[in-house]
Amino acid sequence: MVEDVVKTLKVRIKKEVLTTRKKERLRRITGRDTRIIEKYVRIIHHNRRKICTKTKKGKIRVHRGKLDELTLTTSKVKEEERRTTVPHDLKKMFPYCSHNEFQECRDIAVQLYEQGYRPNNTRPPIKRARRQLINAKRFVLVHLPKEKNNTLTRWWVGIRDSLDTWRRNTPYHQKLWLPLEMSTFHQKELKKGRIKSLELRYKRSTREWWVYFQLKVLPSSFYPTEEKSSSSLPPAVLGIDLGINIPAAGVLLTPKKKLTNKEIKFWYTKQWNRVNHRYKLKLSRLQRKAALNDQSGKKHQIYRFLCLLRRRYKNVKRAYIHQFINDVVQMIETYAQVYNLFVVVGYPKNVRKDKGKGNSARKFRRKLHQWNFFLVLTLLRRALILRGFEPHRILTVEERGTSSHCTRCGRKVVRPVRGLVHCPSCDYTFHSDLTGAMNIARKFLGALFRPRGNTITNYLTGYRYSSTHFTVCLGLSHWL
Repeated sequence: MVEDVVKTLKVRIKKEVLTTRKKERLRRITGRDTRIIEKYVRIIHHNRRKICTKTKKGKIRVHRGKLDELTLTTSKVKEEERRTTVPHDLKKMFPYCSHNEFQECRDIAVQLYEQGYRPNNTRPPIKRARRQLINAKRFVLVHLPKEKNNTLTRWWVGIRDSLDTWRRNTPYHQKLWLPLEMSTFHQKELKKGRIKSLELRYKRSTREWWVYFQLKVLPSSFYPTEEKSSSSLPPAVLGIDLGINIPAAGVLLTPKKKLTNKEIKFWYTKQWNRVNHRYKLKLSRLQRKAALNDQSGKKHQIYRFLCLLRRRYKNVKRAYIHQFINDVVQMIETYAQVYNLFVVVGYPKNVRKDKGKGNSARKFRRKLHQWNFFLVLTLLRRALILRGFEPHRILTVEERGTSSHCTRCGRKVVRPVRGLVHCPSCDYTFHSDLTGAMNIARKFLGALFRPRGNTITNYLTGYRYSSTHFTVCLGLSHWL
C-alpha cells in the first residue's frame, strides 16, 4: 500500500528585493483575508446549533454548505437555487474579494474552529498576515535560468492580486510576484514531490515574510535503488514501549534467541526531566497566585504571564519531542542496515479512563493527562516513512497487560520495586519497561499465526495489511 506523506517546506521571502508597493499590497491582501477568517469564525460560533454536529468521538464538525447559505449569495446557478439575500452578506462587507477566495478563507476558519479556536472579547484575535492558497492554479512558481536572470533572485512565486482586478470588473487576476531565497536543499525537497498548497506568514519578531509549501511526497522506498535488498537480510522485530518517566524502551527480537546490550535500548534524558519540573513549578505558582483574591489589581498581569509561560513550555516540550523522535529514528536506521526490520509500538488505549479517580494518585493522573503519546506515535511513523520505510513495517498494537505478564511463562507478575517485575512461578526478574517492549513484539508475532481474515490491522491508522507482508517474521516463532 503506497501512502503519500504531506511535508512542509519553509522558504523566506527576500525583503531586500521587495519594493515598497509590493510590501503594501501583500500586507493589504493578507490583512483582508485574516479579517474574513475572523468574521467566519464568529459566524460559526454564533450559529453553531444550526451548522455544527458532533461525531461519536465528541469532535465538532462544521457543515460548509450550511455556512455558505448564511454568508454567500449566488447568481450563476439555476433560478430556483439562487440566493439573493443572506443573513451575513460577506460580499457586501468585502467587495473586492472573489468567491473562490471566500471559500479558501472559509476552509481555514472551519479548520480553526474544529481544532478548538473560539472567539472571545478577552482573547487576542487571529494572527494577522496569514493566508492559505489551496489549489495549485492560484499561484505560480517560476525559476529563471542564469542567462535570463537580470535581477537579484532566480526563484519567484506569483500569487493572485485581487485588489485592483475586481475593481475594474474583470475576471482575470493580476499576479503579485514575490522573490524567494531558495537554497539547494529547498530545490532537492521540491523535486521529491508536488506542491499541494501554499501559505504566507509574517514573523513579527524579525519582520520577515515566509512561504510555507505543503508538499505531497512519495516515500523513497518506492523509488528504484541499487542498495542491497532487505529480503536477503535476517528478519527482526523491534518492540517499543512508550512511557511517562522513561520516554521509550526498545527490545530487538532477532533469529538468535538471546538478548544482549545491543538488543536493549532506553531513551531517557535527565535534562528534559529537570526542565519539565522547573516549568511545572513556575506554572503551579502562577496558578496559585491567580486563584487567590488579588486586592492590588494585578490579576490580569498574572494571567498574561501565565499565558506566555504556557506557550513557552509548549514550544520547549515540542522541541524535546522532536529530539527524542530523531534519536529513535537513528537507532532504527542502524538496525535496518543489518536486519529486515519491522517496528512495533504499543498504543495505550483507554489508559486515561482506566487510571481515573480512585484507581491512581492525583500526581500520576496529572502526568498521565500531559502525556503526548499520540503525537509521538504520529511523528515517529511520519519520520520513518519519509526515510524510506514501507508503511506495513511500522505497526501499532494495543499494549494492555504487556508489562504485567511474564515474558517466559506468560503468567501474571508482581512488582516488588518500581521499575522491576518478578514472576513467582518461574522466578524471573526483569525491567518492567523492557518486559512491556518484549511482550509488544511477541504480541505482533502471535497475531501472525492467528490473523483475522488474513489481515493485520495497524491500531493507529486503521489500515489493514495482508499477512503475506509478514511471512518473513514466521522464522521468529521461537520467541513465542
